[in-house]
Amino acid sequence: MVSKKTNTDLTDIAELLAVVNNQSSSSKYKMNELHVAASNLKSELSTLLDEGDDILEMLDNVDLLPENEQSVFGDSFDDLMSELAEPVNARKTTTIKTLNIFEVSGDYTDVLINAREFAEQEGIDLSNPYYAGMSQLEINNINRILSEKYQLSALDKYDYAFAGIIGIVMGLVDVFLVGSITDGNKNSPEQGWLGKKVDSGYEILVKNYAKFEYNAGDHQGPTPNFGNKSTAIRWLENAHKVLYDAANNAHVIDDVVKGMNPSNHHLMSLSHDPGILGLIVGVLDQLTSKATFIDADGNLLRVATDSFENANVTNSDGVEKVINAVTNWFGHTVSDIAGASGSKGRGAGLPSPFYSLTQKLHFGSFDVNGKDMDVAQLSEWLYKQGLDVRALTTQAIPVVVAEVLVRLYWLFKKHFYYGKSWKESMPLANSDNPDLQKMLLISIAAFETLDIADALVRGGLTPKALLSINFVGLVDLSFRSIQVLRSHHRHLKLLDELEDDLQVEWHRILY
Repeated sequence: MVSKKTNTDLTDIAELLAVVNNQSSSSKYKMNELHVAASNLKSELSTLLDEGDDILEMLDNVDLLPENEQSVFGDSFDDLMSELAEPVNARKTTTIKTLNIFEVSGDYTDVLINAREFAEQEGIDLSNPYYAGMSQLEINNINRILSEKYQLSALDKYDYAFAGIIGIVMGLVDVFLVGSITDGNKNSPEQGWLGKKVDSGYEILVKNYAKFEYNAGDHQGPTPNFGNKSTAIRWLENAHKVLYDAANNAHVIDDVVKGMNPSNHHLMSLSHDPGILGLIVGVLDQLTSKATFIDADGNLLRVATDSFENANVTNSDGVEKVINAVTNWFGHTVSDIAGASGSKGRGAGLPSPFYSLTQKLHFGSFDVNGKDMDVAQLSEWLYKQGLDVRALTTQAIPVVVAEVLVRLYWLFKKHFYYGKSWKESMPLANSDNPDLQKMLLISIAAFETLDIADALVRGGLTPKALLSINFVGLVDLSFRSIQVLRSHHRHLKLLDELEDDLQVEWHRILY
């Protein structure tokens, strides 16, 4: 292994060579400058000689006899002499500065000291003296190879600035257009324009899905008014009855599931989870005639209920029954996603995927409007305030837009700047693209800085600030932070490999 002293000696030599290389380049530049000046002087001398020939020609044409005072040009001899006596116009001069050099005298240490002093005076960069003898193309190629092999960061100030600006812009969108989550029972004046648009979008989804299902079936009687939200929801509720719905089994559930009421039954019923958890539990409940809940104490309960499923579920068997249970679960989920048929105003929708599991987190202490709550109770309070699928969809919009813009920037830079193919430029934030991971982290960090500042301004250091927090952004920030930390850990291992490779190369050069 090459010692630290040897590395230091080689660095000293590289610094000295950097100064010598600078002197060589400066000398070449000065020689070129002198060559240009000599060429200009030669041109001026040639011009002066031509002017002298013109004067001699004029003198040859002057008749000096008294009887012929006038020259062939119509000028008298005295006039010609007066013209020749006039001063010559001053010509433009070129000043060539003296080339500064450093003294090479004394022992090696003195030469090195003089070279460093000269470099400081002349502004020669010795931060990386090994690059001094390379062209910019060679430096770029080396940086690219090192960056790809050892995952050295190739980000520049423009990359960091772009990611930060995108995060700030989308953070402002979150502050002014997303706003705070809304109460589950009425519209909030703090709800942003984007939140209202998303709520309207979910209402349109429910109306159109109800109309689609109705048109796809064979129904008798007048067509319901699917342009009305309550009518569309009520039709879907009747078409997709489920046994785990509290309204259908209140006589069974009320005395069994502690703390459940109409405003939180979607949260406590795992089958109402709109994700994979709800799908699995919802189908299982329909197949076993039981309903799955988490009560106010965090207990997981499976309650035997009366069968209220759609006839397609109860009258089928085997695989067909499973398929019909899935269809029934989906239809009932759509009926609840924009609130219940009897909701006043916005209504309480469905919790986000896996959010129901927070009801098992009975620890911590938070003062909410004078009432002491643990994490589970705080989560329930947030849900009742409007933290449902619609609210999280609204919060996800600026986060997703920011990430898409950063990824597009990376795609175009890899393709057009680094010359990579479109396939190689795909903006996948995996272990092969640690720089993209960093840009995404910078973007979401800038986003969340504005988001948290806005929440503190609106709610202070109280749980009320949670009503303005972008939870999707917080989850993304956590994920990106862990991702970058893992990449940094891998990077440290690669740096160890780089050190080993450097030692091998030093040994090859020295021996």
